[in-house]
Amino acid sequence: MKVIAHSPHLISASEALQRVFLPHLGLHTTRLRKPTPPPRYQHLNLQYRNYGPRNRASIPAARDDGSGRDEGIRAPEIQIVGPNNSLQPPRSLRESLATIDRSTQFIMQVGVKVHPRYADAPEPDGGQRDTRPKIPVCKVIDKQAYRLAEIAKAKSKKPTSIPTKEVELNWTIAPHDLEHRLKKMREFLNDGRRVEVVFGKKRRGWMQRKDVGEGKAKGLVEMIREQAATVEGSKEWKAAEGEEGAELKMFFEAKGNNSKGGSKE
Repeated sequence: MKVIAHSPHLISASEALQRVFLPHLGLHTTRLRKPTPPPRYQHLNLQYRNYGPRNRASIPAARDDGSGRDEGIRAPEIQIVGPNNSLQPPRSLRESLATIDRSTQFIMQVGVKVHPRYADAPEPDGGQRDTRPKIPVCKVIDKQAYRLAEIAKAKSKKPTSIPTKEVELNWTIAPHDLEHRLKKMREFLNDGRRVEVVFGKKRRGWMQRKDVGEGKAKGLVEMIREQAATVEGSKEWKAAEGEEGAELKMFFEAKGNNSKGGSKE
């Protein structure tokens, strides 16, 4: 028995008769419609795009469009500040952006004014809202210069503090220890730091201060002032606090200080 192979192109009886009796009309096949998504997905407009290595150049470049900058300016027309702070005629935002180098420049809104076409309209009376159409006033900004200006502005807002070193002494300090501490004090002043010389902070100093005569305490204070004066530009930037022979703080600094960290010695 001969086996008839199944043909994937089956036609209906009406189409077969049409081929026999009306061949000049041709065969009208039925086209399959593209299946529609379920109702819950019909509101989504899904678009797929290949951003693989072959199409990497077509990835949109990221751009910071903050409010009042480039496409962030919410107005169809703008006026750009030209040379000598003169305003150029109104121009569409799109045309204005096309005239600059977007890689090195951007347009930034710096103000708003009444549109020139309505400049002759009567101004509102006192207390009434000005309903005349407005137009943004903008400037073409260099990105590099703007970035440097922002960095300088941020630095100027930071409080300038002079680093401070603290040198702790007691009234019965040994000569060798005193020489070492005075040397550190001079080094700190030469480095441009402020120095706080503190007496009586250590417990041992408090216990032994009764054994210090008034003359010895006064001589020690004068010695510190003389050693500080050996550093060029050194001075007491603040009056000493406390009393000689007890708790005492002395404050020194030298001109031309620079920024270095503070610590205790």
